[in-house]
Amino acid sequence: MKRWLVMMITIVGLCLSGVAQTADLTRVKVLKNNCNLRAKALVTSEVVGQVSENDILTAKTMDKDWVEVVPPANVDLWVLGDYVKDGAINCSQKVNVRAGAGINFNIVGQLPQGEKVEVRGTLAEWVKIAPSPACSLWISRSLVSEVPLTYVEPAKLDLAKAEPVSVGGGSAFGGKPGLPMAPPAPAGTVVPPSKPEPEVKQPIPLPPPARNAASVSRRIADGAVAPVVTTPAQDAVFFPPPGLDLVAATGQGRWREVEGRLRPKDFFFRAPSDFRLVKYDGSDKSSETICFVKGNHAQLEALMYRHLIVSGREYWVKRQKYPVLVPERIVMK
Repeated sequence: MKRWLVMMITIVGLCLSGVAQTADLTRVKVLKNNCNLRAKALVTSEVVGQVSENDILTAKTMDKDWVEVVPPANVDLWVLGDYVKDGAINCSQKVNVRAGAGINFNIVGQLPQGEKVEVRGTLAEWVKIAPSPACSLWISRSLVSEVPLTYVEPAKLDLAKAEPVSVGGGSAFGGKPGLPMAPPAPAGTVVPPSKPEPEVKQPIPLPPPARNAASVSRRIADGAVAPVVTTPAQDAVFFPPPGLDLVAATGQGRWREVEGRLRPKDFFFRAPSDFRLVKYDGSDKSSETICFVKGNHAQLEALMYRHLIVSGREYWVKRQKYPVLVPERIVMK
């Protein structure tokens, strides 16, 4: 009886092992162009990148609505710069990888101490990195189809450009002194007329933000205690969150740091966010709203009624008395 039980357990274990291995190797092909990869299996989650028709993705899990995939190489992910040193994760605990440069973006994976990362850029205190297989993104199930393991992705052909050749006068090709010419095309080849290449303007890299060593606080973010940068690069690229009817005025998106307690919005009035930051008088009974706070709902809900210092971008919305602050850093006092 015991021998039979051991054999059954062994067979079931082998079957489960085979199923898991097959799931790990599942591949899917994208059916359309400009398909969104999202941070979570929700249509309201932020778009992290896009894929094109016939792109092949490695699937981790799959259900009737969503497919969890390994992020492709063209996607950029983000970690706090304090936890990256010499191209590797430098923190005693796992560091969160996020869909964007701010704690209001969703977590898409975690990296352990010593994990090598490919740094692609910086924004304020955040570091842009190449995606790790340990991270996950999501694509709608209707946009992909499973492909067999033997499927070979078609090669993408790049047209090679012939380098110009300088030919002196009296040459076999009839060139003039110092005039660059291309070598003759093979017989029977139709050569299209040449077109001038458009001028490509290279982006100007932003300077790294200045750090203030005297400003040290306890960070509520992605790891252990770390110094807080008081002022990021003021000319860094940023975008207002969707769904805000902004006032047409200059100064939108300016950097601001405010202190107060996080409270829910006043449900008697229409508000651009479910959260607001308030300050109290000496009696700690009456409060005054400072601003609305718009970011990751789950994280802000966990910080409800806490005394916080919130730093981020400020936006003014039509028909609202108080501005909306999109946090990039939150410190708990």
